[in-house]
Amino acid sequence: MKFIKIKTLLAVSLVLMLFASCESFLDVNTDPNRVTDVTLNSLLPTTIEAASAAHYRSAYTTNQITQHLGSYFGYPQILSLSSTWSGIYLKGLNNLDQLIIKAEESNSPHYAGIGKVLSAINVGLLTDNWEAAPYSEAILGSDNFTPKFDSQEQLYASINSLLDAAITDLQKSESIFAPGSDDLAYNGDISKWIKLAYTLKARYAIHLTNKNGTQAASDALSAISNGFTSNGDDFQLMYNSVNKNPWHTSVALANNTGNLTITQGSYFVDLLKGITDEGDPRMAALVDAGDIPNAEVVGITSYDDNAAPNNSDLSETTWHSTESAPIVMVSYAEAKFIEAEAAFISNDKTRAYDAYLEGIAANVSKLEVEAGDFLTHPNVAVGADNLTLSDIMEQKYIALYLNPEAWVDMRRYNYSTDAYTGFVEADPFELGGSFQRVRYPDDEFNRNGDETQANNKDLLVQMWRDQ
Repeated sequence: MKFIKIKTLLAVSLVLMLFASCESFLDVNTDPNRVTDVTLNSLLPTTIEAASAAHYRSAYTTNQITQHLGSYFGYPQILSLSSTWSGIYLKGLNNLDQLIIKAEESNSPHYAGIGKVLSAINVGLLTDNWEAAPYSEAILGSDNFTPKFDSQEQLYASINSLLDAAITDLQKSESIFAPGSDDLAYNGDISKWIKLAYTLKARYAIHLTNKNGTQAASDALSAISNGFTSNGDDFQLMYNSVNKNPWHTSVALANNTGNLTITQGSYFVDLLKGITDEGDPRMAALVDAGDIPNAEVVGITSYDDNAAPNNSDLSETTWHSTESAPIVMVSYAEAKFIEAEAAFISNDKTRAYDAYLEGIAANVSKLEVEAGDFLTHPNVAVGADNLTLSDIMEQKYIALYLNPEAWVDMRRYNYSTDAYTGFVEADPFELGGSFQRVRYPDDEFNRNGDETQANNKDLLVQMWRDQ
């Protein structure tokens, strides 16, 4: 009897083992090493890092179009930001969707609000690079492998809805779980996230001046009054000796070892040189030219093989590319230039001029350079009555060095020399004009071909926003 019981137990055990093995074999989509659930304080730093990475990747290419940068290997023949696209969806919006869901389920509106702000930033990068893109159906996973593309008009509406909802969440007095050190940008200071949301509302309002004119300017002024108030509000991710700044690791170190990549563009350098006879004091922080005087610094002209050779360098010591430098995604200086442009369009010259001066001062202070008499020089302190659009946009252009937002501005003004004095549109391949958009990733033509092809346009065609 005892022997029979043992045999029975062995048989049952074998059946259970076989069943378990079969179940494991059939469960081919389960990764035993993958975490199946994550906490709010694990998701938040991941999504902030993803936003910073997307800004870096986007700026690396688009700042070559704005001529902040130039490549040693020539002007881009086609714009393709596949890693930016995939990063926004996989590491950005997908994780943010989970962050928002978990935050709302746990009655933690502060996390939910931050998630919505970061979602707005990601959607902004999508539409500002590609125009139409999946969003309303993008995070449905296996429920929809071929999401529709939302139009740029729809995406801008989504951005504003996200920011309005974020402000409502962030202004709530109680949140069961609240961010702290996991908030790599503001260390849990919710008031700064609220300011960021309003500053972003101003940014996306000023984007629509070609559509709504003075109403867009008015909307921007209304939002900016609740936005950033100092450099201490800047939305940025700080790096360190362990997690190093990507401009440092991917560009500066490569340039230093002779594996040349990109460096400061000639138009950017010429702007810094030409403001005053002594040049711009920010040159020393932004451009490494050794002991060469400011007046003799030459940036690279990647679209012209016959241009003078450059002596500028994006190095390990330039402000944006030290190992611990931040990636600045939204700055107080940008906010002041938004205000200056919006006030200028609204014919409030005094407010425009005050904001213009404060924007310059903020950027000079951010870079920690000695201004001397630069801020009072007559070429800078031009007076409210003499202020021009190009004064505002050129100073904003300098402040947006290594920020993809600069390309949005240039396209809004269609590369006009009325806004950017002396700017030469690059067309080295005789395509017929300057780039207005980024090409959709090749994978999208395979995965979601009908939708991608339906929204695919020539890279020279202006976006809805800019028409």
